[in-house]
Amino acid sequence: MFRFVVVTFEVLALVMILRSAFVQFWLSDLQVTASQWINDITLVIDNKQLANFRSGITQHSQNLNEAQLEYILKITSSKSELKRFNYLYCQTGDKNPFIYGINLRYICVEIDRQKMINDTE
Repeated sequence: MFRFVVVTFEVLALVMILRSAFVQFWLSDLQVTASQWINDITLVIDNKQLANFRSGITQHSQNLNEAQLEYILKITSSKSELKRFNYLYCQTGDKNPFIYGINLRYICVEIDRQKMINDTE
């Protein structure tokens, strides 16, 4: 019986401590830090994929001028930029002032082939 009372007291003390404002603040800060780490890891993986994609595209599109190469750097700077490019110029067929013709088709095919854009995003 004494052991039951001690365990019950310990559980109640633990609950009271965990519900304190300081511990709640500390736990929320810990959650934010963990979320930032996960986000940073995801960005590192995305940036590596984008860098590989960018190098593959520039190797096969050697007839691009300097402005077009800078544009490719811009559209491959993030997944959201690449997703926007894919939607505007590959899916809806809008006119792109920088990349057009066979180079545009090549980039669109490579985006689809390498599965750079997830449908769940």
